Amino acid sequence: MPHTAHSLECPNCQTQNPEAKKFCRECGAKLSQVCPQCGSQSLPVDKFCGECGHKFAGKEKIGRAKPATTVLSMNKRLPVRRRFPDLRADLIDKETAIEKAEGNGICQTIAICNQKGGVGKTVTAINLSAGMAARGLRTLLIDFDPQGQSGLGLGMDIDCLEHSVYDVLVNGTCPAREAIVPLGSNLDILPSTIDLARAELELGRFQKRERRLKELIEGLKTCYEYVVIDCPPSIGTLTINALVASQIVIIPVTPSYLSICDLSRVMGVLEALKDSLLLDVTILFLITLFERRHREARIQKRNLERTHGQHLLKTVVRKNTKLNTATRKGVSIFEYDRDCPGSQDYADLAEEILSIEYEENRVAEKGMLRRSVLLD
Repeated sequence: MPHTAHSLECPNCQTQNPEAKKFCRECGAKLSQVCPQCGSQSLPVDKFCGECGHKFAGKEKIGRAKPATTVLSMNKRLPVRRRFPDLRADLIDKETAIEKAEGNGICQTIAICNQKGGVGKTVTAINLSAGMAARGLRTLLIDFDPQGQSGLGLGMDIDCLEHSVYDVLVNGTCPAREAIVPLGSNLDILPSTIDLARAELELGRFQKRERRLKELIEGLKTCYEYVVIDCPPSIGTLTINALVASQIVIIPVTPSYLSICDLSRVMGVLEALKDSLLLDVTILFLITLFERRHREARIQKRNLERTHGQHLLKTVVRKNTKLNTATRKGVSIFEYDRDCPGSQDYADLAEEILSIEYEENRVAEKGMLRRSVLLD
């Protein structure tokens, strides 16, 4: 017989929904399927109708696209559990964390930047850093937002910090290594407090004030392979410091009309800064908070692909409430739920960034080889 309980459990997020609902009120997944022969309702996991025995097939079977353990992206991917074997490392001693990092001096810096708030900038910074660290890459997350939300999202009490990025960048009262807080075997954070809000004015007394953060990172490049910077939601002195220090700038954008209109202005400002400061950065757009079932989101995604396709990342971060829950609990999405859509999307983002770097390095090596052949 068809399912007759008073509530239906969502197969995607386990939310309890009223029986009359066809889609989950939390994540939008399909809750029931209608038999084409007798019209009775069955659970989406049922293979046969409980009323007439009709076999469900194709789109009638279930509303979810793929099993949660398989990651979909540009190429064939390994399951998330196999790609991230060490996602919850114990906290380690600060001195040990710094001393064991004996890098080769090659450090890539990624800035997460957008002057518009509410686009998933901090969530992207946290989970991209965690994704890089989970792949065995030594990663430093720099919270460059005076609100200190990256630290909050990783379970830190920013009101009790002894040192912050402000003390390193402006005051000079402590070296960067003393302010860095280890979070795991491959992930450290340079936290921020509200004191950083004063840096916009106080940096004015320094020569080459727009290069203060770059000089800070230069002193740490032998310790890390990736540095991710969470920028404030404005384009001021702090954001300019992050742009000067970075090789890649990721701009999160939601598939909405106002966000895309603002994107054109941000792009204009960044291009002007690239020309005036002679920056060599790659600007990339990341679609966040995407809901495929909304027609407007699909329309705006196509508009982005048409107008900014050369800058648009293939990875799309779907709207997933577990991303917010993980932030509230002070852990990355990989620690909270490895198999949810948010974990899959940020795993794909980490892989895509690594593939972009690989392609750029391969092109550079070909150019160097060609020049050497011509010189010979």
